[in-house]
Amino acid sequence: MRRSLYPVIVGLLLFTGCRSNQKPSETSLKNAINRYLQSRGQTCTWLGQPFPINVSAAQQKLTFGIAPQMAALEKAGLVQSLDTETNLPGIFGGMTRHHVRRYEPTTDGKRYLRQTQAALTQSAGFCYGSKTVDSIVKWTEPASDQPATQTEVTYTYKLSDLAPWAERPDIQSQFGDIRTTVGGSSKLNEAITLQLTNKGWEAPGH
Repeated sequence: MRRSLYPVIVGLLLFTGCRSNQKPSETSLKNAINRYLQSRGQTCTWLGQPFPINVSAAQQKLTFGIAPQMAALEKAGLVQSLDTETNLPGIFGGMTRHHVRRYEPTTDGKRYLRQTQAALTQSAGFCYGSKTVDSIVKWTEPASDQPATQTEVTYTYKLSDLAPWAERPDIQSQFGDIRTTVGGSSKLNEAITLQLTNKGWEAPGH
């Protein structure tokens, strides 16, 4: 009699475990989002062009834009510059020779460097921190009318492994996105959709 009950008890325990794994909880949702943020949660500032970055003499006279940004990055030790000449597009077409200040990432800068390439554009940037969940604000009732059961989770995050250079006043003055993020945008709510898998809650495509 006891033997015949054993498979039933095991089945009930497995069923209970599966059910508890399916039911959203603050812990399960937080773990799922943090797994997603491990690969997608880096905070970076982008320069809009790849290295090497040439700053023309005319640009160097401006108090906004790429010239003061690169100067701030150089003071922070992320890039180094040299004065050289290169061919640049002329006003009326063709190429003309220009004096430029050319910037390249330093050895220290390469630790934070990221380069992206889209169909027609490339951009270099520096990453300065990683997001992790600070708190789960709320989540919606899981909906099963989609191909997979989903819930939308609202959360706040905190920055970990913050690069020291991101806290410099001159960097934050030239890069408003860094100033905003480091200064408290993490206190704003963010939302993410999670779906139920055989391993529990996961971000789609993760």
